[in-house]
Amino acid sequence: MDAVPGLSALRSPGRFCCCTVRVLPVVLLVLELCAAFNLDADTRVVFTGPQGSYFGYSVEFFSGSSSVSVLIGAPKANTSQPGVTEGGAVFLCPWSQANCSIVDFDPHGDRYLYINNVDTQVEFKSHQWFGATICSHGNSILACAPRYYWRTERDTAFADITGSCYLSVDGLRTFVEYAPCRTERHGPAGQGSCQGGFSADFTRDGRIVLGGPGSFYWQGQLISATTEEIVKAYYPSYFLLSVTRQIQTRQVQGSYDDSYLGYSVAAGEFSGDGEEGEARIFCAESKRFTAYIHNIHILKITSAASLKVLVKVTHIF
Repeated sequence: MDAVPGLSALRSPGRFCCCTVRVLPVVLLVLELCAAFNLDADTRVVFTGPQGSYFGYSVEFFSGSSSVSVLIGAPKANTSQPGVTEGGAVFLCPWSQANCSIVDFDPHGDRYLYINNVDTQVEFKSHQWFGATICSHGNSILACAPRYYWRTERDTAFADITGSCYLSVDGLRTFVEYAPCRTERHGPAGQGSCQGGFSADFTRDGRIVLGGPGSFYWQGQLISATTEEIVKAYYPSYFLLSVTRQIQTRQVQGSYDDSYLGYSVAAGEFSGDGEEGEARIFCAESKRFTAYIHNIHILKITSAASLKVLVKVTHIF
C-alpha cells in the first residue's frame, strides 16, 4: 500500500496487536476499580417552570410530615406581587408528581415610608433574584434575594443592595423576613453592597449561616443567628431589626478589600474535634487581575457567641 502524502505509513498489523495486548490489562483493572451511575431514566420525574425564569437555578430537598418535595428557585420569575417585575420565586414540587406551585414567602409589593413628608418608595423588589439561594433544615426553610436593595431612611437617597431573606420554621405555613445587612451602615464602606443571602446554610443544630460577599468594600462577611431569635425579632412594620445574639465577622484593614468572604458557605464539622457549629466559607480574591487567590476559611461558632478562625487554606492560580 502506498503512503498517503502528508501522513505517516500505517503500522503493521503485528505491531498494532502487540500494543493492544499491553493496554488491555490496564483497561480491565480500571474497570474493576470504577463504578458508574446515572439518573433513573425509567422512573424519572421532570419539573418545568416558566420560560425565562431561570427555573432550576437553585434546588433543595424538603421533607414534610409525610412526603418529600423539591424546592426549586426561579430568580427571574414573575409572581403576584403588585408592582414587582421579575422578583423571583420558589416553587414547591412534590416528588410524587410533576406539578409545582409557587410558595408565597412574600406576597407584598414594595414598601413606602414618609420621608420629609413625602410618601417615598424605600425598597425595590424588582429583579431582586429571590430564590437564588435556598436551604432547608427539618421544618425550617430559608430563601434569599441577594439583589434586593433599599433606599435607606436618610434624606439623601442611597441604593443599598443589601439582600433580603425569608424564613419559615413551620413547614411553609408562616414566614418572617431576615435582612441582617439592612442596617444604618450605608454605602460600600459599610453593608450597602452586602448582598446578604448570596450564600447560606444551616448548621446541624439548625443555626443559620449567611454569606454577604459585598460588605466593607467587598471584604465580605459571615453572619449567623438562630432561627428562634430571628422569629422573635421580626416586626413587619420595621426596616431595621436587631436580632439578639446574632454574630458576624467585622471589617478589617484595607488590604482585605475585594476578598468576597462569604461568596459560598458550607456548614458542618471540619476540624475533627467532633463539635458542631463550624462553617466553611469560600473566599474568592483577586490581586491586580493577574492572579486569583482562593481562600477557604474554617470558622467556629463558639459558646461565647463569636467566630474563631480555625484554618485558612490558600490556593493561587
